[in-house]
Amino acid sequence: MWAAVAAVVAGMVSCKGSTDREKEAVVHNVFLVEPRSADGASVREFAGRVEEAKSVSAAFKTAGQIEKIFVKEGDRVRRGQLLAVLDSADYVLGVNQLRIQNTQIAAETARHAKLHASGGLSDNDFEKATAGAKQLAYQLALNEKKIEYCRLTAPTDGVVTSVNFERGEMVDAGTPVIDLMDNTHLEVVVDLPVSEYLRRGEFAGFTGRSPQLPGRSFPLQMLSLTPRADNNQLYQLKLNVAGNGATLTPGMNVAVSITTGGNGNGGVTVPSSAVFDNGGKAAVFVYNPADSTITATPVNITGTGNADGTLTVTSGLDASQSVVRAGVHHLRDGEKVNAIAPASTTNAGNLL
Repeated sequence: MWAAVAAVVAGMVSCKGSTDREKEAVVHNVFLVEPRSADGASVREFAGRVEEAKSVSAAFKTAGQIEKIFVKEGDRVRRGQLLAVLDSADYVLGVNQLRIQNTQIAAETARHAKLHASGGLSDNDFEKATAGAKQLAYQLALNEKKIEYCRLTAPTDGVVTSVNFERGEMVDAGTPVIDLMDNTHLEVVVDLPVSEYLRRGEFAGFTGRSPQLPGRSFPLQMLSLTPRADNNQLYQLKLNVAGNGATLTPGMNVAVSITTGGNGNGGVTVPSSAVFDNGGKAAVFVYNPADSTITATPVNITGTGNADGTLTVTSGLDASQSVVRAGVHHLRDGEKVNAIAPASTTNAGNLL
């Protein structure tokens, strides 16, 4: 019987030792982050896209039936170029009729003027006759304008992106018939995360590069930065394309480099979640790529935190070291970990 008891105890000790070894063998996954310089200029790169400055819808100023369309999608047009015309036959007939009436009224007005001068026509009757002649003249001018309105011309230089009607269709005044893309002025749109929006006061310069134009860059000028985040917590930055960016086309992807001037605090910044208390002193876990271990490194911090959720480290850490970003309270000094590199700022979700 004692032999059986000893065997059970030995088995329990063996299982406990195996469990301890399994715990020792657990390797935690950790996300790393690179400290960011808190002073001096730095350059950050973001993905952007080229867009036309504006889109224009060309519409007739009068209603009618489309007689002919002179352009198709993809055509490049110049300001003032004829795009389409309406059937103006009815307007021409109306104008001819009013011209006859206007000639008749003009002759009658001349006779009324002679009668009025000789005292044969009262002032009131003469004013009525004169007013009637003026109204007819205005009506004639309006109908002559409608004939001009039957011609639709390009309001700006651009490219035809859509032809919304066909020959023979009826259109109302103001209905968009042809859509144009004004590509004389291009813009680059960049979606910035909250951390970069909070540093907007440090933006010092912008430069763009396109994969389709290797070895070339072009200067960018800031137009606007939307103060409201979208559903993805991104802020839209719009930049004006200047210099030799004329070869860009709307829809093209570009890489935008944003140069910042720093905030003058010195040292580096790290996420507040990377800092923990180690025996009454602030510390971070520094990753050692040689053996995949982490070392609890004491650091000196200043202030209570920055607006973007970071802490400024004045000593004990430099921008060349990688630190554990979060979960530091579940780790220990010298532990072997499985490091996960920082996510790309220009390829969110590693989709590209």
